[in-house]
Amino acid sequence: MRILILALLPLLMTCRAAVERPPVILISVDTLRSDRLPMYGYDRVATPALDALRRDGVLFRNAWSHSPLTLPSHASMLTGLLPASHGVRDNTGFRLAENVPTIASLFSANGYTTAAAVSAFVLRKATAIHRGFSLYDDELEKTQRETSLGHIQRPGDATVAAAQRWIETQSGQPFFLFVHLYEPHSPYDPPEPYASRYADAYDGEIAHTDAIVGRFLDHLKKTGIYDRAMIVLVSDHGEGLGDHGEDEHGIFLYREAIAVPLVIKMPGGTLAGETVSDNVSIVDLAPTMLREAGIESPETLDGLPLFDGDRLAKLPARTIYSETWYPRFHFGWSELHSLVEGNDHFIDAPRAELYDLGADPGEQKNLAADNRRRLAAMRSAIAPLKREASAPSAVSEEERDKLAALGYLGSVATAGEGPRADPKDKIETFRELQAAFRLSREERQEEALVALDALLEKEPDMVDLWDVRSKTLLRLGRTDEAIDSAKEALRRNPSATHVAADLANALLLAGRNEEAKQHAELALRSDPTKARSILARVALAQGDLAAAEREARDAIASGGDVDAALYTLATVLQRRGDHAGVLATLDRLKTQPRGVATLRGDALARLGRTKEAEGAFRSELAAFPDSTDAARRLVLLLVAENRADEATPVIRQLADAAPGSRTYASIAETLRIVGDERGFRYWNERARAR
Repeated sequence: MRILILALLPLLMTCRAAVERPPVILISVDTLRSDRLPMYGYDRVATPALDALRRDGVLFRNAWSHSPLTLPSHASMLTGLLPASHGVRDNTGFRLAENVPTIASLFSANGYTTAAAVSAFVLRKATAIHRGFSLYDDELEKTQRETSLGHIQRPGDATVAAAQRWIETQSGQPFFLFVHLYEPHSPYDPPEPYASRYADAYDGEIAHTDAIVGRFLDHLKKTGIYDRAMIVLVSDHGEGLGDHGEDEHGIFLYREAIAVPLVIKMPGGTLAGETVSDNVSIVDLAPTMLREAGIESPETLDGLPLFDGDRLAKLPARTIYSETWYPRFHFGWSELHSLVEGNDHFIDAPRAELYDLGADPGEQKNLAADNRRRLAAMRSAIAPLKREASAPSAVSEEERDKLAALGYLGSVATAGEGPRADPKDKIETFRELQAAFRLSREERQEEALVALDALLEKEPDMVDLWDVRSKTLLRLGRTDEAIDSAKEALRRNPSATHVAADLANALLLAGRNEEAKQHAELALRSDPTKARSILARVALAQGDLAAAEREARDAIASGGDVDAALYTLATVLQRRGDHAGVLATLDRLKTQPRGVATLRGDALARLGRTKEAEGAFRSELAAFPDSTDAARRLVLLLVAENRADEATPVIRQLADAAPGSRTYASIAETLRIVGDERGFRYWNERARAR
């Protein structure tokens, strides 16, 4: 008997190790308000998948985020640190520092395989939030026209499909998987049947998200992973929905913005159906997941594990700190800080607010004037937690010198400047701002420009206004004015280096290559993908193919939206005669903007694939009838194949689509090349007449 036990001991130890090292899956549903879910008492939306997960797991009734913004909140989620500790204080202009460890790195160092699939541009690799993941899938969709950062996303089903493909490659080794869904985020546009089923589009988005999560959980059950896994479902922040005048999120710290749903399903269904009413926060997720995986948490973490083996942990009385620097960095208004302690919620603003969450969960009655003693106590408690934030992309000495050389460095905006406006006094201005931005997104550029100029009369220090005004002017073809507007943004806040990338692009379009290069270099830290993509185009314009290829490849390696860099790389390869390389590079593009089909057609023609080349040129002209380059190449191809009669309609269509001297001159030059002297003289005269 003793011999049998000894023989079975290694097997028993192996089984125990497998149980003790479960798969750990973190599902983050962006912008999901806890009080809009049935598990929190809401009855106007059906969420069967989330309800089933809740029955199998532990519901935390009072879970809080430390920021109403996606990137800072996920940085806390994936590091176990408060924003001041990990250093990411806004969605733009910040990267996770190299010396900040992520839980993905800790999982990886302790025998776990790691992967992530995200749905929003805000969480792209360029933010360094991907550190520690062996696979970080941030392949996103993007419209042809430049879109606002918050609207660049991919459907949740596509993200889940990417996660499931990765799961299917795993065999035996425990894994940590992070899945990020973006559906409830604005603009609210649920598909059918949810659009018809729900009058409130936000509720429709939640129902759609529930279906996506349900399909993912079904896959986990079919593969045998669900029961043995720890599954954490949480949101990064909530949504205003107009409760305090804010429709979306970022400006305020009321409950609707920072209270988040949290359900944790333990391996084997341990503690299924339990409910925790203590205040917890998203920094608690890191130590909780690490402990379940048998990994020791660093002592520097700000969170606490929520479980003690198979039992709920006994949590001490604690305070939950939150902050938003969004109103400060983007609009020049005051930043906000808040503290939750028991049922008390203190918001540290120029005009302080104090709410009793038990008696007044909607935070409609400010008790600051009635309970000055409690207000003073909470103000003292929050003081050591408030730490100044460096400005976005805080200016280094090297960047300071570059800014000074370009004439921008007056005074770099810092967090300590004040006093500043209370955001709640500026909510109407913010609504006007949103309306102006909406006009720009809807391509009503002239109306947007009028609205932006009116706002700048009232808020001349608002960098985002100058920035969006610059983009609007650029879309109107008023390049020089666009450049001046972007420069004004940088003059008012030289640390807003995200503006420098757009300014560099405008300068490049204006042919001011050296200035474009200098401004792109300013954006290398805040947006390396975009900055290096512009540097590649500058090098290409200057004829330096080696530098153009190097910068383009570096931009592609940075991740995120790399289409511009891919197009530039394809152009470099075209000039080097690597036509197969051109096609392979263009195949990686997610969008098909102007010029792509023409470049593809040129490569196909040079490879002798003339029928495909003709199709590519005609495709370009169908999408962009005024493309003189596509028309010229198609005419040359048709003439070379002795189909000159088919070239005439192409010329006529181009002339109709883009009448003007440049078009006529291009037609004339094309006809000169093919030896049509009569046609050349006719179109040349028309060009001269123009």
